[in-house]
Amino acid sequence: MAEKKYVIGIDAGTTGVRTLIFNAAGDIRAMAYHENPLVFPEPGKVELDAQKIIDGCHFSTKKALEESGIDPNEIGGISFTFMRSSFVLRKNDGSFVRDIIMWQDLRCQEMFPWMEEQLNKNGMTPKDFYQISGFPLCSTTWPSAKIYWVKKHEPQLYEEADVIHSIHALLAHAYGAEGFIDDKEDIGWWGIIDGTKFEYEQKLADIFEVDIDKYAKNIPAGTVIGHTTEEVAAKTGLVAGIPIIVGCGDHQCAAIGMGNNHEGLASLVLGTCGLLVGHSHVPPRDPNASCQVLGTPMDGQWEIEAHSNAAASSFRWLRDAIMQTEFSVAKQGNVDVYDIMTAIAAEAEVGCQGLIYLPWNAGANCPHYDATARGAFIGFTFAHRRAEIVRSVMEGVAFDIKDMYMNLVQAGLPKFEVLRLGGGAARSPLWCQIVADVLNMPVETVECEESTALGAGMLAATGCGMYNNLQDAIDNMVKIKDRYEPVPKNVVKYEELYKIFNDAYEALKVKVFPEISSYQGY
Repeated sequence: MAEKKYVIGIDAGTTGVRTLIFNAAGDIRAMAYHENPLVFPEPGKVELDAQKIIDGCHFSTKKALEESGIDPNEIGGISFTFMRSSFVLRKNDGSFVRDIIMWQDLRCQEMFPWMEEQLNKNGMTPKDFYQISGFPLCSTTWPSAKIYWVKKHEPQLYEEADVIHSIHALLAHAYGAEGFIDDKEDIGWWGIIDGTKFEYEQKLADIFEVDIDKYAKNIPAGTVIGHTTEEVAAKTGLVAGIPIIVGCGDHQCAAIGMGNNHEGLASLVLGTCGLLVGHSHVPPRDPNASCQVLGTPMDGQWEIEAHSNAAASSFRWLRDAIMQTEFSVAKQGNVDVYDIMTAIAAEAEVGCQGLIYLPWNAGANCPHYDATARGAFIGFTFAHRRAEIVRSVMEGVAFDIKDMYMNLVQAGLPKFEVLRLGGGAARSPLWCQIVADVLNMPVETVECEESTALGAGMLAATGCGMYNNLQDAIDNMVKIKDRYEPVPKNVVKYEELYKIFNDAYEALKVKVFPEISSYQGY
């Protein structure tokens, strides 16, 4: 019997899926990617064919194995990480009822008044809901309101569905899991749960008039739930019999992939969105009811998260909107356009001479939960150049992260001593320094840039017995790369600008943002 030397982490992201093969030291031995064919039926709507995710994952696994030259008999286990707030409607025979409504989809906004009315009818407020579930009631990100939208507008499809599950069950079943199984740590997204015990709450299901029996079975991360089949082996190049291990959501996996499994350490992923995570040994609640509470993989504790819709997506928007020349130069020179952009930003002084970017191009999430909020630049003068524009986007994203950080602090967690930063922004020393200065906290990066997939690989390594527990996996598979200390004079400047950043939101939220949103048809 071949020695088990490797594990696989399958990462189903928003724009694409990837398979990564790790050795026991957490080093990437192979990686392959396949893009998701997202569909935009109308403004504000985003969908994806579920079968395309499965096919893309199988393709990426086969390609990674072929490129690695690894004997598939040496793979000890497979686990998964995934975009958490998208959901699948399915029949028991495995067929799909409709395409996936993705987490960025905005159609669910119309359900928010109804959700509050339902609570009021039952003598509850949104804050009461938060105390039970650990989730803010109304966010366009969560799948709960989207499911209520389907039930209202597509009642026949809701009735046809035997199972409502997340992308986790989609992946696990596609690789050989027995049944449609989601991870227990992510049950909170459904909005009908007890956020302390991570169990379905019948009272909330009744309030929102959904069938609790339709929702998938939930099992703790790290549990073996099946083995690869001969059919899967034929599609992927794997062998039959490899353990399929319950994974966890993308940002929980990213947290453990950066070693965040104890209090005093926070982790932040600056990717398509921005998400800040703190660990807690007691069930936390944000007094402002703006941060969501989820489970932490394999230790039965809790994490509290704050979520930004835009984050580094703002940088991509800037690239596409006004940096076409730099993009062309980067392609011709085979360099990363973001390296060019950050080099331009480095020419500007800290604070950009008062130019401030509001990063709400996709609405404001934590702490405002304002779907009408919009992106903006304020403070332009004739003295401002491209350098200030580019850097102000980076700083504005960091101010939004500080908003989220302040709410985590208010939730009663012990003081954060250090922040681990992952995602595309972690490759940039300038991004890292800006975050350290705005938060006034040391920032560390890790060797493995694919911390989300690494987290899934660590769950696989623990679940298949390569390591005795998750801490052993962290000790052996997570390595610190760089550390950035806050610069005191920069901290002072950013504190002043952060106040202006918040004042700008307060000045725009009542009249200007709603009027712009209405004009745009949202």
